Amino acid sequence: MHTAAERYRLVFSWLLGLFVVFLIIFSKSPYGETPLYETMELSGYALIVLATLGRIWATVYIGGRKDEELCQDGPYSISRNPLYVFSLFGAAGIILAAQKPAILVIILPFFVYYYFVIRGEEARLLSFFGQEYADYAKRVGRIMPTFKTYTSQESFTVYPKVLFRSMIHASIFMWIFMLLEVLEYCKEHTSLIPALFTLPF
Repeated sequence: MHTAAERYRLVFSWLLGLFVVFLIIFSKSPYGETPLYETMELSGYALIVLATLGRIWATVYIGGRKDEELCQDGPYSISRNPLYVFSLFGAAGIILAAQKPAILVIILPFFVYYYFVIRGEEARLLSFFGQEYADYAKRVGRIMPTFKTYTSQESFTVYPKVLFRSMIHASIFMWIFMLLEVLEYCKEHTSLIPALFTLPF
């Protein structure tokens, strides 16, 4: 049975995402055209690419296996929650590419919610898989990746529908970033989108 935190995860994620988009669109970066500006932008691009590829990697492994067998290989052998890890990279990438790191600090408290989501998922997996999951949890960290535990099957079944769906879902950070670039262009070259405030850093 899913917990309340799990049931409302998507709604919460969308609301948080819209809040971040609002902050990015209607705020002004204090950095201007500086070397730091360029560094943050390139770092953001790198994180967005990493998040996209990582989410595809994780979804391919978990697709068709979720709640049926315990996935412990590939990305799931270095972190028990790789999709959350790569999603965090994607969110950080968008914020850095927009040169507005203050937003990371603003939204950081909201990530406490995902702790309760993960705990609910862990309780459910433990009820499904028992000792197998308990052993897995002892071996692989909840969030922080470690490649010391990396293992992978030589081959496994990939479902085309799952692969296509995973690629669409995984590319969400790319689409959001492109949308924000268009809106940023409109803000700089038209009066349609005003900058309501300047972020402190």
